[in-house]
Amino acid sequence: MNRVGKLVRLFFISVFFCCLLYPAAAGQKVRVGVYHNTPKVGIDEHGEPCGIFVDVIKYIARAENWDLEFVSGNWKEGLDRLEAGEIDLMPDVAYTADRAKHFSFHEIPVLSSWFQVYAHPGSGIKTLLDLDGKKVVVLESSVQQKSFEALARSFHIKIDLLGVPDYQTVFQKVKDREADAAVTNQFFGSMHARKYGLEDTAIIFSPSALHFATAKRRNLNLLEKIDQHLKLLKEDPQSEYYQSLKLWTSDTVSFQIPREIKIIAMVLLGLLFMSILGSLMLKHQVNLRTAELQQSHAELEKRVLDRTAELAAAMERAEAADRIKSAFLASMSHELRTPLNSIIGFTGILLQGLAGPLNDEQRKQLGMVQKSSRHLLSLINDVLDISKIEAGQLELAKTTFELRSSLEKILMLLNPMAKDKGLELRSQIADDVGEVTTDQRRLEQIIINLMNNSVKFTEKGYVSLSCRLEAGNCLIEVSDSGIGMEESALKTIFEPFRQIDSGLARKHEGTGLGLSICRKLLEMMGGSIDVKSRPGQGSTFYVSFPVNEESDNGKNTADN
Repeated sequence: MNRVGKLVRLFFISVFFCCLLYPAAAGQKVRVGVYHNTPKVGIDEHGEPCGIFVDVIKYIARAENWDLEFVSGNWKEGLDRLEAGEIDLMPDVAYTADRAKHFSFHEIPVLSSWFQVYAHPGSGIKTLLDLDGKKVVVLESSVQQKSFEALARSFHIKIDLLGVPDYQTVFQKVKDREADAAVTNQFFGSMHARKYGLEDTAIIFSPSALHFATAKRRNLNLLEKIDQHLKLLKEDPQSEYYQSLKLWTSDTVSFQIPREIKIIAMVLLGLLFMSILGSLMLKHQVNLRTAELQQSHAELEKRVLDRTAELAAAMERAEAADRIKSAFLASMSHELRTPLNSIIGFTGILLQGLAGPLNDEQRKQLGMVQKSSRHLLSLINDVLDISKIEAGQLELAKTTFELRSSLEKILMLLNPMAKDKGLELRSQIADDVGEVTTDQRRLEQIIINLMNNSVKFTEKGYVSLSCRLEAGNCLIEVSDSGIGMEESALKTIFEPFRQIDSGLARKHEGTGLGLSICRKLLEMMGGSIDVKSRPGQGSTFYVSFPVNEESDNGKNTADN
């Protein structure tokens, strides 16, 4: 009996050790297609799959105990194998309605990308129109091929489009001068263009979301697991997903801003920096000298003459710096406004159809360019005006003109904007309002600014303009039924760069300079401006100035 018991115990011990030594059952086998398109997906020098998509699927496979088998080939072979069921997953597939008929996609994209045109430096290819009659290489059977063909047709240009099986061949064809330009995704282009002696152009199109794909309604459990892990990976900034992005893109991939935009931005930033720096330095210098004189006055009375001479020298230097600043502002005014006016003019010509018919997307994009250019021109004008006023260089050109005609012109100008928002534009101009003597252009600038603000910050109701004469002064009121202002905002609303709410300023592209300029101009005219407002009950601005302003040879200069 003891012998039988020993045998039984020996049997169970043997089974226990077999279970420990026998490996766990292998998980689901998943066949994944790969092709050369680094840094998204590719094959390294050791023949191993690599790239962002490979890192992501390897992480998920470890978590789900999948047995991965990578199948290499070109892009078209990968899609054909996926549809035929020879592989289970294909990475780096952009979602389109046409592809959704043949493949299934998960919900959360792995990456977002766009396509860009690359060419030889000095090729002269800067816009899509420069490709008319040129040969362009694309990846065959890709989304970019269809998108680029449609884009060329929309601009009525003829392009000889050549499809090749992989991106290396795309760039090689252009390098060997067998084609004029190449189209690739921005990831591959940013990483490899320099190796082929090519540079990026400003031609960018078709932003797209990139996914893993399966054959239609097959392996849906794989897509579900991919979505679950992508959600967790993207929520954790320290996850392997972001580590892979940093590894593959930190030194190679960046958003390529068109060179023209970079130049304009650099000029504007330089102007703003120099203006602010000059003002701060000048203010600091004057404050420093004044503080030194006040502190040492009692102790160094016998040296007053010497200090006075030093102060005079400092003032002379300050005046010289101010003259340089004024000359700089005048020069930059021309240099900045001229190209912007050209941009606004040319986009206007295009929008009117004078250069050929436009489709809806082109008209929308050109409209955005024109709107942004006008906003930038307005911002430049405001910055230059406030700089000239603070430097005492802005002069008023007084003339005698019909105020009623000016007010009616302003109402006609703002009427379309008010109608677009469904607002009632009211006016009440007294019968005795006639000729006034002041700077007509600056007065119209003030009223347009106030009326424009009322229209922008009023969503429903009315905007009103009234004018009357009283005791030799002209009284103008601009009121609205808009959002109103808090009591705290009323105390600082006429100071430079002050706005009632930063969120509204971003929505309406405000700078916080308009009301400050209005107040300073009215002070130069011998007038004033005030405001009354309550939150949710609208605002009323009160403007007053002399009907026949005293003049000094027809001009008045701001004196700060």
